[in-house]
Amino acid sequence: MADSGRQLTGWDAATWRTASGDPHLRSTVVALVLLDSPPDWPRLHARVERLTRMVPVLRQRAIRGVFGVASPRLAGDPDFDLDLHLRRMRLAGDGSWAELMGEARRVSLTDFDHDRALWEIVLVEGLQGGRAALLLKLHHAIADGQATVLIGLNLVELTAEADPAEAEAPEAPSVSDIGAPQVSVADIVDNVRRGFGAAERVGEAMIALARGTLTDPVRTWGSLLGTVASVGRFAAVPDGPLSPVMIERGTTYHFAAFDLPFAALRDSARERGRSVNDAFMAAVGLGLERYHVRRGTVVDDLRFNVPISLRGDPGDTSAQAANAVTIARFTLPVAGLTVDERMDSAHQAVEQWRNEPALRFADPLAEISWLVPMPLLAQAAFASDVTTSNVPGPPLPLFVAGARIAGMYPLVATIGAAVNVTMVTYDGTAFVGISGDDRAVPDLDALVADMRSGFATVIGEPVGPADPLSEPGPEDGTPKARAIRAAGRSGQ
Repeated sequence: MADSGRQLTGWDAATWRTASGDPHLRSTVVALVLLDSPPDWPRLHARVERLTRMVPVLRQRAIRGVFGVASPRLAGDPDFDLDLHLRRMRLAGDGSWAELMGEARRVSLTDFDHDRALWEIVLVEGLQGGRAALLLKLHHAIADGQATVLIGLNLVELTAEADPAEAEAPEAPSVSDIGAPQVSVADIVDNVRRGFGAAERVGEAMIALARGTLTDPVRTWGSLLGTVASVGRFAAVPDGPLSPVMIERGTTYHFAAFDLPFAALRDSARERGRSVNDAFMAAVGLGLERYHVRRGTVVDDLRFNVPISLRGDPGDTSAQAANAVTIARFTLPVAGLTVDERMDSAHQAVEQWRNEPALRFADPLAEISWLVPMPLLAQAAFASDVTTSNVPGPPLPLFVAGARIAGMYPLVATIGAAVNVTMVTYDGTAFVGISGDDRAVPDLDALVADMRSGFATVIGEPVGPADPLSEPGPEDGTPKARAIRAAGRSGQ
């Protein structure tokens, strides 16, 4: 019998539906990997070929059933062609950071070919200083931020020289050519199985409720009502954004990025007994407050979207290329707070959400979203002012086909929010990527300046420039900048 693949469920399915149903909610994840030199092309080609064999979803396409009402299934593409997903190009202009950001934007805003695997990699050459970049683009339905990092770890190397132990790639997975009829049958089988599973869980819950009603009714019904209230908070649709200036939403956005010393951010959090994520969110809130003041207004609170990881065993590679998050949506005060108060409020909000009983029902609630009209889902997305995400990355220097990775910049679609701010840590540096909806943030340069100022205040020292390809000034204390200066002094 032909392998019918796996059906997208939970957050994967919900992400697919929203991205396909409304151009405002198109969801792509772009990792901009800055390299100190152009990689060896044949070697890169071989590394990516190996990557697709290590991560099967990169050889799978989305297939719909006969009726086209269920979420698609991911199954092996019998016509998979690596050269349709991996390409190289040279910038036509001066190889500036602005030109590279423009290319990253075009890659992100261009939709996928839904008849093929949902990813692509572009090698961009001709950057200033003889550098190059990789643009790794993934559909959010097959990977969240952490999964993107995990996928990337199968591409990178620990040294500039090739490792003979990795010369032999695993065998390509066998693939069967299936069509809509087979998909429909597999969907029915899966739906029946899930239905029986759901009925069994409901039966177990009713028995537990009856038993608890007899033995400890106050605690049992208190817990039930608390869970119902939590689900209500989880599913509530706000009226609109809280920002008085970042109101409109469009279908396009622009990117920007900068970096900062990770140790300074970590130490700032530790001094206050808080986490790196608390310091990160405090810096974002401070930057947004300053941006609103720049635009002539004071905003007391803003609505944040924060992915909460549901990932279990980190050694479980079967779920690496998938979404394992739910989205916490809450308001945070941003006006007139000290850095300590900002970290405290972020910490309390995230911890409160982690303790919400509804968190256990994240995937079932995402499934139910298929019954919610798209305009209502879009309204919920548009009500968010900012999405923040903090993704830990590798702490040591890495290489790709002989080229050293100088930076990893996360560039994520706004997906309905006015702004997305995502941070990835790598080799002692925190790399911050910003996307701003073109209608909500018509002056992205101003927002970036205020974000850099907010991070500088939180860490107590300067951050990297808004143009990471520019020569670092003496005030730039990031590890990347120090490495560039050291290379210059040594004549490299």
